[in-house]
Amino acid sequence: MGRETYQYSMEQRVRDLSLQIESVRSRILDGAGDGLRRELAGQLALLERRRDIVSEKLAALHDEPDGTWEDLRAELEDDWDALLQDFEERLSSLA
Repeated sequence: MGRETYQYSMEQRVRDLSLQIESVRSRILDGAGDGLRRELAGQLALLERRRDIVSEKLAALHDEPDGTWEDLRAELEDDWDALLQDFEERLSSLA
């Protein structure tokens, strides 16, 4: 997969995850008790910070020289996989 295709695909995956996080946030505001709401809000904040790190690395791909962008891509993939696993473990039942 070429760089542009990869970037487009990852940007779409990040947008999709952002929509899932917002869906969970909406449900928290509507239905959870105060204690659960605080706990889940903290979980969402953690996931959003990790998502932002992935987004920053994805944006950095634009500036990487052709010969080295694969290294950053590998790091980005590791971060993305860890983020998805964390999301699923913490919140997927609420999405």
